[in-house]
Amino acid sequence: MKRIITIVIIFIRCILLNAQENKIYTSLQKALDNKERVYKLNLSNTNLTILPKDIMQLEKLQYLNLEKNKISELPVSFGNLKNLKTLNLKKNKLSTLPDSFSELQNIEILLLSENQIHTLPESIGNLKKLGWLLLKSNEIKILPESFGNLTNLKKLDLRQNQLSNLSDNFGNLVNLQELLIEKNQLSSLPKTFGNLRNIEALDLSNNQIDKLPISFGNLKKLEWLICKKNKLQQIPETIGELSNLKLLYLNSNKINELPKSLENLINLRSLNISDNKLSNAEKESSKKMLPNCDINFENSYYSLQKALRNKKITDILYLSDNELTELPESIGDLKNLQQLYLVSNRLHQLPKSFEKLKKLKTLSLSYNHIIKLPKTINKLKSLQQLYIDNNKLSSLPESIGDLKKLKKLHLSGNNFPDTEKERIKKLLPNCLISF
Repeated sequence: MKRIITIVIIFIRCILLNAQENKIYTSLQKALDNKERVYKLNLSNTNLTILPKDIMQLEKLQYLNLEKNKISELPVSFGNLKNLKTLNLKKNKLSTLPDSFSELQNIEILLLSENQIHTLPESIGNLKKLGWLLLKSNEIKILPESFGNLTNLKKLDLRQNQLSNLSDNFGNLVNLQELLIEKNQLSSLPKTFGNLRNIEALDLSNNQIDKLPISFGNLKKLEWLICKKNKLQQIPETIGELSNLKLLYLNSNKINELPKSLENLINLRSLNISDNKLSNAEKESSKKMLPNCDINFENSYYSLQKALRNKKITDILYLSDNELTELPESIGDLKNLQQLYLVSNRLHQLPKSFEKLKKLKTLSLSYNHIIKLPKTINKLKSLQQLYIDNNKLSSLPESIGDLKKLKKLHLSGNNFPDTEKERIKKLLPNCLISF
């Protein structure tokens, strides 16, 4: 009987201890009143400008949340929190970290995003248990040599910093599963990048990378790769070895040819290769190589000048909300244009060269000052959707009836009399028209 009672007492104590470990204190004073029992403390969004030194008394602390404060530095004594496992310092005003940071030997999750950090201490490489390190939106230009010692890192977020180089020892991060390094200034990747064999998700967007290392083919576990808005001219054949790849974004580069090995990516389901320099023949070839993949080839631009510089490959042009009063005749040079958006400008008419846009499928002219459409509108034989609502139209040309592929026509907010509305309906009996 005594043995049963003892077991029950031990069981109850275990429950109480577990409850205490899971309790999150939100008052520093209450935490100090029970400092031997405090494991979690949340002081986020409390307008702290300095870190209270009394926190160092909480020697059993495992979780500390200081997000959304105004802390600009950490005291040297911060290293006394040796049991700390999770530290959240996002959205503060830190510019550096003390060397004593290396004493946080049990830290597993470190969140430092949206500060003003420009350097990391060399001692950060001593945090052997660190699994998550988030450093998004800081001012880091170079990683310390010791960074390669963080061999237990699984998630690393370096987005929106100022990194121009990754050293060879970056390849030592062999347990890395997710790497986000968008919006830096990288022009290349180290040859050792292929050592990151456990990586599953990789974002290299918005850098200046002009080629991927051949060792890229070693990343066998990679499932999604985003490398848009770089300066890639070609993709290595070894990409075909990434058999688990499901998503591949290479849009907005300078690629003019895809490797034949792409056909080996049998699990690839989404490929974005828009805004590159692929010929139509190359596009058709990729469709055959990847019959089960959703491929986006459409090259879209938000500048007429840039579109004209790439006139042979421009598919979509967005010129809405630009206060345009006229369009140049040169717009007719965009002979492969399929979608054109000109909403909320000050256009009164369309240029004569508009009739050359033979491949145009969608034309949006809503909220302009257009008085009439040209008779040559009928030369836009591919047109399927025409949005010309909220203009100053009172009639449409007879030739609009020649647009046999037109399925949608929006005309509301104009000045059509009822007789004209009936005439338009007869001209386009198979088109969905809204007045």
